[in-house]
Amino acid sequence: MTLNPWSPSLLGEGPGVSGFRTLKSALADLVIDDEEVIVTPVPRAPWDADAEEALLRWAPTVGYTRVWLPARVVDFEEPAPLGRAIVDCPSCGAQWEDGSTHFWARVRASGWFPSRCPACGGSLPEWTTVSDTADLERPMSRG
Repeated sequence: MTLNPWSPSLLGEGPGVSGFRTLKSALADLVIDDEEVIVTPVPRAPWDADAEEALLRWAPTVGYTRVWLPARVVDFEEPAPLGRAIVDCPSCGAQWEDGSTHFWARVRASGWFPSRCPACGGSLPEWTTVSDTADLERPMSRG
């Protein structure tokens, strides 16, 4: 899952609608209202249960209490437990990890994980959370 800020150029002027036939990822417009996320899938883009499950894993991790999906509303009784968060930059290969109180305070206050790589400025996918150090024992990505 990758979050990108809205811009007037999204799905605006540019290549024709033929590009929609090549989409492999679900796309949705997310409207944030206090502690709720309203999800509107992008027309002509793929949308399925996997896309919904990705959003439902992400939302309580960053502090949201309700997600409005196209066919249902999901409430979370409490935010997901904190752990360590990790992400690999697809542009430069740097791996970022953090589990500090300061990091989580920033994530929960903003409602999303840092979206730019501190090393190269590239767009980061959403971070993965792990509950203990055993989960961190995986090969490091190298670009």
